[in-house]
Amino acid sequence: MATPVGILTVSDKCSRGQALDTSGPALRQLLETASGGQQWAVVSSLVVPDDRELISQTIRDWCTLSATSGPLCRLIVVTGGTGISPSDVTVEAIEPLFTKKLPSLATAMVVGSLKITPMAALSQVAAGVISETIVVAVPGSKKGSVENLQQILSVLPHAVDTARAHLGTRHLHSSSGVPIANTEAQPLAMCGCSRPDDDATTHVAEGLSNDLDASVDRRARKSPYPMIPVDEALRLVLSHVAELPAVELPLCDIREGQIIAADVIALEDVPGYPAAVMDGYAVIAADGPGTFTVRGATTAGRATMVSEDKPLQSGEVVRVATGAPIPLGANAVVMVEDTQLLESHEGEESVVRILESGRVVPGQHIRAVGHDLRKGSVVVSAGSAITAVGGEVGALAVSGQSKFLVYAMPRIAVLSTGDEVIDTLKPSSALEYGAIRDCNRPALLAALASLGCPTLDLGIVKDDPDSLATTISQALTTCQGIISTGGVSMGERDWLKPVVEQRLNGKIIFGRVAMKPSKPTTFATMSTGKFIFALPGNPVSALVAFHMFAAPAIRKLAGHLVHRVGEMAMSVLRPSVVAVFEGQDIHLDRVRPEYLRAALAWEPKGRQWSVRVTDQHQQSSRVASMLHANALISLPRGTNEKPTVRSGEPVTAIIIASPHFR
Repeated sequence: MATPVGILTVSDKCSRGQALDTSGPALRQLLETASGGQQWAVVSSLVVPDDRELISQTIRDWCTLSATSGPLCRLIVVTGGTGISPSDVTVEAIEPLFTKKLPSLATAMVVGSLKITPMAALSQVAAGVISETIVVAVPGSKKGSVENLQQILSVLPHAVDTARAHLGTRHLHSSSGVPIANTEAQPLAMCGCSRPDDDATTHVAEGLSNDLDASVDRRARKSPYPMIPVDEALRLVLSHVAELPAVELPLCDIREGQIIAADVIALEDVPGYPAAVMDGYAVIAADGPGTFTVRGATTAGRATMVSEDKPLQSGEVVRVATGAPIPLGANAVVMVEDTQLLESHEGEESVVRILESGRVVPGQHIRAVGHDLRKGSVVVSAGSAITAVGGEVGALAVSGQSKFLVYAMPRIAVLSTGDEVIDTLKPSSALEYGAIRDCNRPALLAALASLGCPTLDLGIVKDDPDSLATTISQALTTCQGIISTGGVSMGERDWLKPVVEQRLNGKIIFGRVAMKPSKPTTFATMSTGKFIFALPGNPVSALVAFHMFAAPAIRKLAGHLVHRVGEMAMSVLRPSVVAVFEGQDIHLDRVRPEYLRAALAWEPKGRQWSVRVTDQHQQSSRVASMLHANALISLPRGTNEKPTVRSGEPVTAIIIASPHFR
């Protein structure tokens, strides 16, 4: 079995969302591709600020020995905070934790890196053992972190084995003193979910979930799924979804939220003729004010009797409507307000006077051919999103094209689970004792509609593994993914995870996330490439998890990232701003980061964003706390130095709906 690894990125900017962590993913790729991907498995990754206590606490958590399974990580790589500036505190944070220092390992990193760049001399690399875990600190840059780790990658497997060798290391070496290759995978202690069946034969359930065939007294008493950081959960989600193929659609089938896949080119000039900008009279500008004969009229879609053979003559005018073609010979338009009717005949104007205020110059009040749009020009660029404003659809309509290449929108099925849940989208009577009304499914269907996502309503599925498996299996034949709520925690009838693993042959990518609310959030994939978001049953937990993970995945599937690169990615998939917090002080949770439902507004006076909680009662069951919410306040774990967030302090606000403008 692969050795569990933790990657800790130390960066103030990355932790605040002001920069993208590139070093952590690069180290992950280096480790997971080494030895054919069999040697290392990154089980934890986290981005923290340059905070000495937070760095130390995270390392201690990852190194702490459990009674049954050893430490969470056997190898920890810390990247960042190893320079010589006052804010670089990584080495100072981890060295006091070392039970053994490994100076030669640190030297090997530096010596190897110095062969590549003299700048390596400015890095405080460190290496040591904490309990049974090897910990190394490398530079924060993507290039420097990878180069340093590469220098010692070949000796790390033996170092890890040695650190846990309580009975000595003789068995790890051959008679020549050379380390013996680890040809037999070292087993990690199991969580206790593999249990004897009733017939006393040994049966190991696929994955980590409870065995569907086992009795309730054999279920796991603690979740077997490691609790991973929020940013790691989102990274995993996005790594398992890719944009859907582009499809060609007529204008009537294009919907809000879709992304244009290829530049739309104008097939014709707009306007295709010189057009009047005002209601009035087409004139020869050189004639100036005076008395004129009205020679017919032209309106939009209807021409006048003026022709190439008989163009407009001096002393004549033609009455024109806005948008109408300008008759031949005319070169300006006088507004009707700057004229006076002198004579008429049988209801038609025959003579008018152009007042002094109607003096015009050539080209006045006329749109030239191609003024709005030139033939061959780009009307709508690839990567443009169709919005509810209507501008994109309007531009497509005038392009002259009849079909357009857009990225397909994923079709998502939605279901709620639970014997106690009553369908609120159907007529229902008074609640029986113990029953609850379903608010999750209607709320999620509305949230998906706001993304422009087509949906399939699967209704409510009872707490029965067979029904759940059948419903999901059938839905995945026509849908790209499924969002379910309920059945993912530790209850005896929480069947979702075992059904996915044991009935549908799916793979649970993660089963818990270090966040509050929404800890039991689960993400699974199928062999077909389709996916399942299994969200908690509490309504707030379900909606928070949707906006944190499902909405970004849907945006990526719909092509929102195709024409975006680098740090723009997260601002597109899950946009956020830094806002000033208003309201009562908030005590920070010491265990998990928290996401509070909030109202975000732009303050023109202070030219800044401000945010306040929508409800002082933020329990995950209280759906009213989502009322009027357009943001989630992202709060870090509390520390001794930072136990609270006070009014007036800056916080990160994740945008989930249109902000207010005061």
